[in-house]
Amino acid sequence: MHIDKETYKIKVENRYKTKTPKTQIVVAVSLRKNGHHITRLQHKDYGKTKRWNTYTISRDGTVYQHYDDKYHTDFLGIKEGDKKSISIVLENMGVLFQTGAHKYINWLNEVCEEDNVVEREWLGYDFWECFPDEQLESLIELCRELCEKHNIPKEIVEFSTYHKQISKFKGIAFRSNYIEDSSDLNPLFDIPKLNEMLSS
Repeated sequence: MHIDKETYKIKVENRYKTKTPKTQIVVAVSLRKNGHHITRLQHKDYGKTKRWNTYTISRDGTVYQHYDDKYHTDFLGIKEGDKKSISIVLENMGVLFQTGAHKYINWLNEVCEEDNVVEREWLGYDFWECFPDEQLESLIELCRELCEKHNIPKEIVEFSTYHKQISKFKGIAFRSNYIEDSSDLNPLFDIPKLNEMLSS
Protein backbone atom coordinates (compact mmCIF):
# COMPACT_ATOMS: atom_id res chain seq x y z
CA MET A 1 0.00 0.00 0.00
CA HIS A 2 1.09 3.59 -0.50
CA ILE A 3 2.01 5.44 2.69
CA ASP A 4 2.74 9.17 2.64
CA LYS A 5 5.81 9.50 4.86
CA GLU A 6 6.68 13.11 4.06
CA THR A 7 3.64 15.42 4.18
CA TYR A 8 3.22 15.33 7.98
CA LYS A 9 6.59 13.93 9.06
CA ILE A 10 7.54 15.11 12.55
CA LYS A 11 10.90 16.17 13.96
CA VAL A 12 13.06 13.94 16.16
CA GLU A 13 12.22 16.14 19.15
CA ASN A 14 8.55 15.14 18.77
CA ARG A 15 9.28 11.47 19.56
CA TYR A 16 11.58 9.39 21.76
CA LYS A 17 14.85 8.20 20.27
CA THR A 18 14.80 4.72 21.80
CA LYS A 19 13.57 1.84 19.64
CA THR A 20 11.14 -0.49 21.42
CA PRO A 21 9.61 -3.88 20.46
CA LYS A 22 5.96 -3.62 19.40
CA THR A 23 3.28 -6.06 20.53
CA GLN A 24 0.18 -3.97 19.96
CA ILE A 25 -1.57 -1.65 17.51
CA VAL A 26 -3.85 0.96 19.09
CA VAL A 27 -6.66 2.39 16.95
CA ALA A 28 -8.21 5.75 17.87
CA VAL A 29 -10.21 8.56 16.30
CA SER A 30 -9.22 12.20 15.95
CA LEU A 31 -12.41 13.69 17.46
CA ARG A 32 -11.80 16.58 15.06
CA LYS A 33 -13.02 17.53 11.60
CA ASN A 34 -10.87 16.27 8.72
CA GLY A 35 -7.15 16.78 9.51
CA HIS A 36 -7.60 19.44 12.19
CA HIS A 37 -6.00 17.18 14.82
CA ILE A 38 -2.74 17.33 12.82
CA THR A 39 -2.84 21.13 12.73
CA ARG A 40 -3.37 21.15 16.50
CA LEU A 41 -0.41 18.84 17.12
CA GLN A 42 1.83 20.91 14.86
CA HIS A 43 1.26 23.90 17.17
CA LYS A 44 0.81 22.19 20.56
CA ASP A 45 3.52 23.07 23.10
CA TYR A 46 5.02 25.48 20.54
CA GLY A 47 5.49 22.61 18.10
CA LYS A 48 7.41 20.43 20.58
CA THR A 49 4.66 18.08 21.75
CA LYS A 50 5.32 14.35 22.00
CA ARG A 51 1.62 13.44 21.86
CA TRP A 52 1.77 12.45 18.19
CA ASN A 53 0.22 9.26 16.82
CA THR A 54 2.30 7.07 14.50
CA TYR A 55 -0.17 7.03 11.59
CA THR A 56 -3.24 8.96 10.48
CA ILE A 57 -5.81 7.65 8.01
CA SER A 58 -7.90 10.36 6.35
CA ARG A 59 -11.53 9.92 5.41
CA ASP A 60 -10.57 9.29 1.78
CA GLY A 61 -8.28 6.43 2.86
CA THR A 62 -4.93 8.24 2.55
CA VAL A 63 -2.38 6.91 5.05
CA TYR A 64 0.08 9.38 6.59
CA GLN A 65 3.06 8.18 8.64
CA HIS A 66 4.31 10.75 11.13
CA TYR A 67 7.39 8.88 12.37
CA ASP A 68 9.12 5.50 12.07
CA ASP A 69 7.03 2.91 13.92
CA LYS A 70 10.09 1.50 15.73
CA TYR A 71 9.90 4.54 18.02
CA HIS A 72 7.16 5.87 20.31
CA THR A 73 5.61 9.03 21.73
CA ASP A 74 3.31 9.92 24.63
CA PHE A 75 0.21 9.36 22.51
CA LEU A 76 -1.74 7.46 25.17
CA GLY A 77 -0.06 9.16 28.09
CA ILE A 78 0.48 5.70 29.59
CA LYS A 79 4.15 4.74 29.46
CA GLU A 80 3.64 0.96 29.44
CA GLY A 81 1.17 1.16 26.57
CA ASP A 82 3.00 3.80 24.55
CA LYS A 83 6.31 1.94 24.41
CA LYS A 84 4.86 -1.30 23.06
CA SER A 85 2.23 0.10 20.69
CA ILE A 86 1.87 1.62 17.23
CA SER A 87 -0.94 4.18 17.13
CA ILE A 88 -3.34 4.71 14.22
CA VAL A 89 -5.76 7.64 14.28
CA LEU A 90 -8.80 7.67 12.00
CA GLU A 91 -10.14 11.08 11.01
CA ASN A 92 -13.57 11.04 12.63
CA MET A 93 -15.47 13.63 14.66
CA GLY A 94 -16.90 11.08 17.07
CA VAL A 95 -19.95 12.10 19.10
CA LEU A 96 -22.06 14.90 17.60
CA PHE A 97 -24.63 17.28 19.05
CA GLN A 98 -27.69 18.54 17.19
CA THR A 99 -28.13 22.31 17.31
CA GLY A 100 -31.29 24.37 17.10
CA ALA A 101 -30.36 25.19 13.51
CA HIS A 102 -30.46 21.46 12.68
CA LYS A 103 -26.71 21.23 12.31
CA TYR A 104 -24.49 18.60 13.88
CA ILE A 105 -21.38 19.74 15.71
CA ASN A 106 -18.60 18.14 17.75
CA TRP A 107 -17.22 19.29 21.11
CA LEU A 108 -15.30 22.11 19.34
CA ASN A 109 -18.32 23.40 17.41
CA GLU A 110 -16.96 22.04 14.13
CA VAL A 111 -19.86 21.28 11.78
CA CYS A 112 -20.20 17.75 10.41
CA GLU A 113 -21.61 17.18 6.93
CA GLU A 114 -25.15 15.89 7.35
CA ASP A 115 -24.54 12.95 4.99
CA ASN A 116 -21.92 11.65 7.46
CA VAL A 117 -24.25 11.72 10.49
CA VAL A 118 -25.75 8.50 11.85
CA GLU A 119 -28.16 8.31 14.76
CA ARG A 120 -27.40 5.57 17.28
CA GLU A 121 -27.83 5.70 21.06
CA TRP A 122 -24.65 4.82 22.98
CA LEU A 123 -23.18 6.04 26.28
CA GLY A 124 -25.94 8.61 26.56
CA TYR A 125 -25.26 10.16 23.13
CA ASP A 126 -27.35 9.92 19.96
CA PHE A 127 -25.37 11.15 16.93
CA TRP A 128 -22.01 10.09 15.46
CA GLU A 129 -19.90 10.56 12.35
CA CYS A 130 -19.69 7.46 10.15
CA PHE A 131 -16.53 5.71 8.92
CA PRO A 132 -16.13 5.65 5.09
CA ASP A 133 -15.37 2.30 3.44
CA GLU A 134 -12.14 3.67 1.96
CA GLN A 135 -10.88 4.54 5.42
CA LEU A 136 -11.64 1.11 6.87
CA GLU A 137 -10.06 -0.64 3.88
CA SER A 138 -6.84 1.33 4.42
CA LEU A 139 -6.95 0.49 8.13
CA ILE A 140 -7.18 -3.23 7.37
CA GLU A 141 -4.32 -3.09 4.89
CA LEU A 142 -2.12 -1.07 7.23
CA CYS A 143 -2.85 -3.40 10.18
CA ARG A 144 -1.92 -6.42 8.04
CA GLU A 145 1.40 -4.86 7.07
CA LEU A 146 2.24 -3.78 10.63
CA CYS A 147 1.30 -7.17 12.11
CA GLU A 148 3.60 -8.95 9.65
CA LYS A 149 6.44 -6.44 10.05
CA HIS A 150 6.43 -6.51 13.87
CA ASN A 151 5.11 -10.05 14.40
CA ILE A 152 2.00 -8.74 16.13
CA PRO A 153 -0.84 -11.30 16.39
CA LYS A 154 -3.85 -10.54 14.17
CA GLU A 155 -6.10 -10.64 17.19
CA ILE A 156 -8.58 -7.84 17.92
CA VAL A 157 -10.09 -6.81 21.24
CA GLU A 158 -13.79 -7.51 20.80
CA PHE A 159 -14.99 -4.43 22.73
CA SER A 160 -14.11 -0.74 22.76
CA THR A 161 -14.53 0.00 26.47
CA TYR A 162 -11.98 0.23 29.28
CA HIS A 163 -10.05 -2.82 30.48
CA LYS A 164 -7.43 -2.47 33.21
CA GLN A 165 -5.23 -5.29 31.83
CA ILE A 166 -5.25 -4.07 28.22
CA SER A 167 -1.52 -3.28 28.13
CA LYS A 168 -0.80 -7.03 28.42
CA PHE A 169 -2.85 -7.84 25.32
CA LYS A 170 -0.96 -8.69 22.12
CA GLY A 171 -2.79 -7.65 18.97
CA ILE A 172 -5.06 -4.76 17.94
CA ALA A 173 -6.69 -2.68 20.66
CA PHE A 174 -8.40 0.70 20.94
CA ARG A 175 -7.52 3.87 22.81
CA SER A 176 -10.84 3.61 24.64
CA ASN A 177 -9.60 0.28 26.10
CA TYR A 178 -7.02 2.34 27.98
CA ILE A 179 -9.21 5.26 29.08
CA GLU A 180 -12.29 5.00 31.30
CA ASP A 181 -15.47 6.86 30.26
CA SER A 182 -14.12 7.36 26.74
CA SER A 183 -16.32 7.63 23.66
CA ASP A 184 -13.19 7.68 21.52
CA LEU A 185 -14.16 4.79 19.26
CA ASN A 186 -17.77 5.34 18.36
CA PRO A 187 -20.43 2.59 18.00
CA LEU A 188 -20.45 2.85 14.20
CA PHE A 189 -17.04 1.18 14.11
CA ASP A 190 -17.75 -2.45 13.17
CA ILE A 191 -15.27 -4.53 15.22
CA PRO A 192 -16.58 -7.95 14.00
CA LYS A 193 -16.26 -6.80 10.39
CA LEU A 194 -12.72 -5.57 11.03
CA ASN A 195 -11.86 -8.92 12.58
CA GLU A 196 -13.35 -10.82 9.64
CA MET A 197 -11.57 -8.69 7.03
CA LEU A 198 -8.23 -8.93 8.84
CA SER A 199 -8.34 -12.71 9.04
CA SER A 200 -9.49 -13.24 5.44
